[in-house]
Amino acid sequence: MSIYIREDLTRNEKIQQARRILNENKHSLDAWSILIQDAQDKKITESREFYETLITQFPTCGKFWKIYIESEMKDRNYEKVEKLFQRCLIKVLNIDLWKCYLNYVRDTKGKLSSFREKMAQAYDFALEKIGMDVYSYSIWNDYITFLKSVEAVGSDAENKRMTTVRKIYQKGIMTPMTNVELLWKEYCTYEMGINPMLAKKIIDERSREFLNVKRVTKEFETLVRTIDRNIPCIPSTIPQTPDEIKQINAWKKFITWERSNPLKTDDTLLVIRRVVLAYEQCLLCLGYHADLWYVI
Repeated sequence: MSIYIREDLTRNEKIQQARRILNENKHSLDAWSILIQDAQDKKITESREFYETLITQFPTCGKFWKIYIESEMKDRNYEKVEKLFQRCLIKVLNIDLWKCYLNYVRDTKGKLSSFREKMAQAYDFALEKIGMDVYSYSIWNDYITFLKSVEAVGSDAENKRMTTVRKIYQKGIMTPMTNVELLWKEYCTYEMGINPMLAKKIIDERSREFLNVKRVTKEFETLVRTIDRNIPCIPSTIPQTPDEIKQINAWKKFITWERSNPLKTDDTLLVIRRVVLAYEQCLLCLGYHADLWYVI
């Protein structure tokens, strides 16, 4: 039988009740939510042990890793922050967690002489791992903005920067994601600003491919709209709740769509990478559901 946190209790009473509930049911998300809120209000030195317990219980939950990391960042414990990123980034392909990582690099490495190289490496790393996520637009856009801001002294440096910016734009506009139309418009403006005559030829050549990406993006957005990627991974309930069934069906539909090669590309490796990402992100939330493993 489900146990709920009573609304008429004081804060301390709710915390005590939450702890009692977790002693009986370690998967009670309502109880964890109460304790997370309490931990966020404390100094990290007081809450670190709790956060370790939290991510041990939910090692695939990007939302919880991000909360823990941000608590360490707030206290400027950067060595601990980097160790936390090392523990979770590769395994937890959660877009918000990766954006948190990029913000961390940008905010803490700015005074280093090697900042440009480190920031570019971080963006390249992020795009390689999660650049196909439907919500990755801000990573693509921020990377391009960063590249444009880098000082280029001399024609060789300017040409190198221009080539790099164009390369990222051209990869981005071929990637289905929200706001890809905005990225396309920005790319067209960029090319026109360099060489209007050449730009028309380049844009015409890529327009048909982009129309395909635009079509796929609309399908992509519709499919993921009902998916909650921040749900912590817990065992299936018996019987399954309507929300649980909704998430399982939404993920299955999305994975089936990715496996159908909606981009109609001949790049087999790209198709495989997209399907693998869909599975990996699905299992972050629904790893306890055996039927999804059988699909794999």
